[in-house]
Amino acid sequence: MGAIGYTNTLRPSESYGGTTSPQPAWSLSKEDPQRQYGLSEPATQTSSAENDRIRDIKQWIKGELKNGTFEEVVMSIEDETESLGGYIDSEDVTFTEDLWSGEIVSKIPQNNSLRFVFKVRSLISTNGKVISITTNIRDITPPTNITIEKPPATIRITLREVFEKPSQPGPPTIELPFLAALVPYLGTFFTWVITGIVIGLPAYFTILGIVLLIDRALLPIANKIFKRGLNKDKEALPSPI
Repeated sequence: MGAIGYTNTLRPSESYGGTTSPQPAWSLSKEDPQRQYGLSEPATQTSSAENDRIRDIKQWIKGELKNGTFEEVVMSIEDETESLGGYIDSEDVTFTEDLWSGEIVSKIPQNNSLRFVFKVRSLISTNGKVISITTNIRDITPPTNITIEKPPATIRITLREVFEKPSQPGPPTIELPFLAALVPYLGTFFTWVITGIVIGLPAYFTILGIVLLIDRALLPIANKIFKRGLNKDKEALPSPI
């Protein structure tokens, strides 16, 4: 039966007093073990494949604003662009016939582009309505041996003011108290009408049938009987001398 023995090899270690003190070889160093023994540096943790992809993001928002709200909306878009780390790439506005219209192109970091679109949509909806939102995303990730920076997302916002159409006057409204007072009378009226239809029509046809029976059958028979009686009475009377 064999036995296994373990031995510790001591090695000198420098100290501040100029003396040496033994130190176990297995003493751990604060350095990474791979660096301690001359091995290569450990690979840094890489991001997920999804985050490594590089995309070209373009979005187009169209909206209509109430008259007089264009300036406030444009300034809010400029402030929001700056707060999300972007910048205004171009801005073209026109004022004609007391109405503003124009287009703003904002460059927004890709990780904030969706948040920017949601805020702009909410801003337009508060002061008008969103006509459409178009999104175009294209993957432009280069080969592994080429490194490029992620380009900012391009958000184009097209806005125009519109006059609010005056509301058309609708039919006169009837107050609820008046309707509440009228409902019982209407109910009684329709009850009478239905009762008259259900009872009155059969009664009418019954009376009409009786009249026709008397006029077309009973009266002719009565007339014939009456005429026969008259003829018999004439025959029974003595003839004059």
